[in-house]
Amino acid sequence: MSNPLPPPPPSTHHHQHQPLNIITPATTSATTMTSDANREYRKGNWTIQETVTLITAKRLDDERRAKPSTSSPSKPGELRWKWIENYCWDHGCFRSQNQCNDKWDNLLRDYKKVRQYQSSHSQSQSSHPFLSYWSMERHQRKLHNLPTNMSPEVFEALNDVLQRKLNTQQQPHLHQPSFSQSSEQLPLKTDQNPPEIDAPVTVSGVLRWSKGLWC
Repeated sequence: MSNPLPPPPPSTHHHQHQPLNIITPATTSATTMTSDANREYRKGNWTIQETVTLITAKRLDDERRAKPSTSSPSKPGELRWKWIENYCWDHGCFRSQNQCNDKWDNLLRDYKKVRQYQSSHSQSQSSHPFLSYWSMERHQRKLHNLPTNMSPEVFEALNDVLQRKLNTQQQPHLHQPSFSQSSEQLPLKTDQNPPEIDAPVTVSGVLRWSKGLWC
């Protein structure tokens, strides 16, 4: 008759259940916060795809902020660019909120230069042929103090965002009654004393004004 098998060592039972004690809600939350805090942001020049992603994030943020909301964040500017950073991060643009803010300011500056130069053609009285920004070589753009690397795709995307924002800002004024305009049309007599209003008196149980306003 063969001997019975020996029982398994206690260490095997212990190692099988040890990993279950590692993952807890607190540990999971801490891991998520740590991964967000330890983001490795990309440095160097922005690619066109990164720039378009930033512009898209800014457009969506403008639309999000234009909606009525009861919440009033204490630091709206900081939260705004953090939201943009998270959007960019989710779409493959690994830049920080400070990088996004600085890049947006530079984009607006370059956009205004190109737009002003292009619009100067219609106002110019010169007989020389106009050289469009999009037809210039890199060194020609530099001679005209223009950005050297603005692409048509980025320019059109910026133009769309700014136009949408302008339309959104004008919409409330189109639907609200112009109380200010109607009040401005009324003459204001500041050099005269306001008319005296007599108190109402009761005559035969009928309430009327002493100057015959109530008859």
